[in-house]
Amino acid sequence: MAHIEFLKSLFDLRGKAVADVGAGDGVYSRQLEQEGARVTALEVDPAKIARAKANLPAGITVKLGRAEALPLEDATQDLACMFFSLHHVPIEVQPAAFDEICRVIKPGGRLHIVEPYPDGSMFDVVRLVEDETFVRTNSHKLLGQLGNDDRFDLVANKDYVLTREFPSFDFFVGKIVHPDPDRMAAFGRVADEMERTYDRVIEAADGARVLHQPCAAYHFTVRG
Repeated sequence: MAHIEFLKSLFDLRGKAVADVGAGDGVYSRQLEQEGARVTALEVDPAKIARAKANLPAGITVKLGRAEALPLEDATQDLACMFFSLHHVPIEVQPAAFDEICRVIKPGGRLHIVEPYPDGSMFDVVRLVEDETFVRTNSHKLLGQLGNDDRFDLVANKDYVLTREFPSFDFFVGKIVHPDPDRMAAFGRVADEMERTYDRVIEAADGARVLHQPCAAYHFTVRG
């Protein structure tokens, strides 16, 4: 809940129309809905869309759509969120994605983006099947400059660490590698090294086995 707790400290979600862009299976869409938001979960991967539709509450609208071509009407959203999804948007269309956000957000609405850094114990393991050093670095650079865009005003920026429990290496692989065909394709070549890395960096905390992912949240007002 770290992402949602920080967001709640900046913006009252109750009754707000919220677009969760790059929602994946809908983990954060569910949390937003639990805080009283009227959520539209947007995802480009049809398989993840199918899982979201099967598992999310009926009150959450699930749509297939790309960040650079949002299937939403003009000025209908109070808030757009991107949780760990901006770096998955191809760099060449990221400007178009921000154009789309400006189109669908009401004047004075908000944009909240959280991006992982290319470091931390979680990254140490994941990078063996998908090294996102460049795209994550680029996303933070882009977000650091976004406040200079005359359409966005930076309200708050915070670094924090997301901690996730992975009780075994097999559990980690099932959650983080198996759902992604590209990661699975790489896994066979690095499985032994990946398990050794997992064993080296996994930490014990309050009886759990955890990995840490440093990240940063950026919260903007959208002028329109």
